[in-house]
Amino acid sequence: MYYLVGISLLFATLYAVNLAASLLTTFVWRYLSDAAVDWNASTRSNLIFLFRVLPLTIAIIVTFGFIVPAFVLYEPATPEETIGLKMAAIVCISAFGLAAAVYRIVASWWQTRQLIGDWMLTSKPVEIEGVSMPAYKLRHPFPVIAVVGIFRPRIFVAEQVFSELDKPELIAALSHEAGHISAFDNLKRVAMRVCRDLLVFPLGKSLDNGWLLAAESAADEYAAVRGGSGYALDLASALVKIGRITPLEQTQRLPIAAYLIEPDDTSLAQRVEGLLSFAG
Repeated sequence: MYYLVGISLLFATLYAVNLAASLLTTFVWRYLSDAAVDWNASTRSNLIFLFRVLPLTIAIIVTFGFIVPAFVLYEPATPEETIGLKMAAIVCISAFGLAAAVYRIVASWWQTRQLIGDWMLTSKPVEIEGVSMPAYKLRHPFPVIAVVGIFRPRIFVAEQVFSELDKPELIAALSHEAGHISAFDNLKRVAMRVCRDLLVFPLGKSLDNGWLLAAESAADEYAAVRGGSGYALDLASALVKIGRITPLEQTQRLPIAAYLIEPDDTSLAQRVEGLLSFAG
């Protein structure tokens, strides 16, 4: 019973604190989101990422830093407490959420690995000016320009992108991807997905959408600052050209990666407008 009570307390605390903190951060972001429009994209991206990972971080600190040590130090080896119906319900919900989250995380990792393997079979190495990491020309219906991987990133570019973009536009687009690498955006994607999946209730969707837009705008800003107004105009032109050849309906699954244009991207016009403002 001692270990059962301890495990129940651990699950209940972890779930309750994570849920309460997630509700709080979601509410705070909705309050700040209007004011955050005037901040630079990098600041918005970092703040949203903090809000997304903070609830789970707080839950882990409270649970393993305070609750578990207190239970070990002060709970008698033969506790008099029993697990009531309410506690049992919370534990079951928490355990189910944790199991489902682990399944989703492992399934997502495995699916991404399989998709990248398929990409490698339909691609070939290519030398791209100014790109030092491994780069591949890919046969794919979606106009992919993507950085895949965290610690050993690789760049994949669809064949139609090479024929659609001229050299300055391609360099500017790849500079955008360099912005994702510099910001460790793929690592942040994984961390945010873990924090999202560990919640039983689908909270924080506004944070996910806000971060995605801010991260793409921040990578645009990185390219524009790196190359000046010329890069900004070339990247804006690249976005327009890629947007024109992007399929309206994306039925194929794509691996977790940092893309120049995300599937179902609704921020394209806003990003182009931002780049034109930077150049002007």
